[in-house]
Amino acid sequence: MQPPPRKVKPAQEVKLRFLEQLSILQTRQQREADLLEDIRSYSKQRAAIEREYGQALQKLAGPFLKREGHRSGEMDNRTVFGAWRCLLDATVAGGQTRLQASDRYRDLAGGTGRSAKEQVLRKGTENLQRAQAEVLQSVRELSRSRKLYGQRERVWALAQEKAADVQARLNRSDHGIFHSRTSLQKLSTKLSTQSAQYSQQLRAARNEYLLNLVATNAHLDHYYQEELPALLKALVSELSEHLRDPLTSLSRTELEAAEVILEHAHRGEQTTSQVSWEQDLKLFLQEPGVFSPTPPQQFQPAGTDQVCVLEWGAEGMAGESGLEKEVQRLTSRAARDYKIQNHGHRVLQRLEQRRQQALEREAPGIEQRLQEVRESIHRAQVSQVKGAARLALLQGAGLDVQRWLKPAMTQAQDEVEQERRLSEARLSQRDLSPTAEDAELSDFEECEETGELFEEPAPPALATRPLPCPAHVVFRYQAGHEDELTIMEGEWLEVIEEGDADEWVKARNQHGEVGFVPERYLNFPDLSLPESGQDSDNPSGAEPTAFLARALYSYTGQSAEELSFPEGALIRLLPRAQDGVDDGFWRGEFGGCVGVFPSLLVEELLGPPGPPELSDPEQVLPSPSPPSFSPPVPTSALDGPPAPVLPGDKALDLPGLLDMMAPRLRPVRALALGKSVCRGSFHPVLLCLQGCGNRDNLKGGLWRTNCVFPTDASTTSPAS
Repeated sequence: MQPPPRKVKPAQEVKLRFLEQLSILQTRQQREADLLEDIRSYSKQRAAIEREYGQALQKLAGPFLKREGHRSGEMDNRTVFGAWRCLLDATVAGGQTRLQASDRYRDLAGGTGRSAKEQVLRKGTENLQRAQAEVLQSVRELSRSRKLYGQRERVWALAQEKAADVQARLNRSDHGIFHSRTSLQKLSTKLSTQSAQYSQQLRAARNEYLLNLVATNAHLDHYYQEELPALLKALVSELSEHLRDPLTSLSRTELEAAEVILEHAHRGEQTTSQVSWEQDLKLFLQEPGVFSPTPPQQFQPAGTDQVCVLEWGAEGMAGESGLEKEVQRLTSRAARDYKIQNHGHRVLQRLEQRRQQALEREAPGIEQRLQEVRESIHRAQVSQVKGAARLALLQGAGLDVQRWLKPAMTQAQDEVEQERRLSEARLSQRDLSPTAEDAELSDFEECEETGELFEEPAPPALATRPLPCPAHVVFRYQAGHEDELTIMEGEWLEVIEEGDADEWVKARNQHGEVGFVPERYLNFPDLSLPESGQDSDNPSGAEPTAFLARALYSYTGQSAEELSFPEGALIRLLPRAQDGVDDGFWRGEFGGCVGVFPSLLVEELLGPPGPPELSDPEQVLPSPSPPSFSPPVPTSALDGPPAPVLPGDKALDLPGLLDMMAPRLRPVRALALGKSVCRGSFHPVLLCLQGCGNRDNLKGGLWRTNCVFPTDASTTSPAS
């Protein structure tokens, strides 16, 4: 089976769609601006050549007709471009009667402004980008909650497998020589506890994912049904004010200037008057296809989890907060949004009245206040839509939403009614001074500030893997593209950055080659245990164990039991006895060979700590099942079947589940340089202590040392 395709993240997909919407909208606005420029240029030239013969007038209209023919097929008579085409036809027919309309055309050419159209476009584009940014933020929150949910499900499934395996061994009394039945029972109890904990975390992540899912869908629907049409309608209505007057003036000038072409001019006037901006907007929305609502987001179960509804936790609680607490928070927020909208509309009316009576120097400040109030109302509307969707989902899950919603809304309505009466009392006293309006604004700001307690909680931040980090290849992979890297089973890589899509990372091998590899084909040993695991397994607070080592210098083994490696090599350290003596030589594996080497020639790379009882490789429990996809088919029949897949897609914030899949290593200490007399002088030497077989000999001082001179390997000689 081939590796998984590179999926585009939902946030990127929505962002690309929004960028396409902006691009198409700007293209349309550019066409409309070009149309304004055409009308201005047309009127200016028309005024200059009205005194000329009709032949010159026909030549003038010809280029515009040809230019209009190259545009898109929006030739419906109810559109601006259809009316413009009819007007050009009327111009050609009445070329000889246009001499008296020279002054009118001159005035029309000076009245068509392009700067006003550009200002309207800039304002509308800013509002659209603001609305798109809010939707994109909701989609990103949905992506984060979905990723967290997938990670929690994989961790839970792995814990379930391990617990089932240990229970099966316990039932068969298959505890081997290194385990007793009591130890297996303790291990089974521990794994069962971990499984229950991860199940609760999975439930909380799933509930958060479902809530974000319905909220994002509601936000998207509100964007396509309410915000986007309103913004586009505002832009089109502004354009109509700049296009209707010039087109109507041109048509009326035709009627007054020439009786001969009365029929053509009358047709042009009717066409202009029949321009339907609603129809124009409808055709514009139907043509590109990108402004149509996107399909609602669907819940995507992760792994083997098939639960797709809100689920109650133990004692009616779900996750950490509980669904009932979530209902209380949402109903309080719904009441707050209701108050903000009602109060905001009342404040808008006061500010509109004040703007009409205010001086010119006060107008910018009032306009800024109006914009702030509109944005507050908009935020409350979006919050109300998302909250209603979440409450509907919670009510469908069996919670009595009306129990909290009715009292909250009743209280909010009473408060709104009380504020309305207070406002009417101010008006009845003819108190329209700035002091009274400032009081209204102060009340509105206080209403907004109280809503900070009901802000949506930010999703939990996902733990990130420190980069660069080492990784062990558990499956062979043959690169299929130029930017991918071929890897071999058992090889060590250095992951340098996350990939451009899920389940891919960029890594560097020992030869310095860089490329993308499937993340699930790797095993990352640099994850730490949860706090609970650290407290129970490492109570003494010992330093973490070195799992890997990087060679600082190249080394050639002096005997068959020593390991050779080049500079920069990644060496996997093998475990030593818990009560062993650090003799300056470590045991490791490199390139498929196992041997000892001087510890001063390498630097430690910290890896996962582990309990002492798992230091023996023979005590490793069976590996869990492979990931959801298998490795690619070998390129050659000699490669043989692939090895089992080790889970490489671990949850970054829930490490420690795979700690039993690798032997534990003990803390190591650097060995200092000693001194030895050789040929009458002192030389720094590396004392390599070699045990004589058992601890009694070591305690009795029966050691044998080898003095290795770093400057010249040939002078190595044993010393007692």
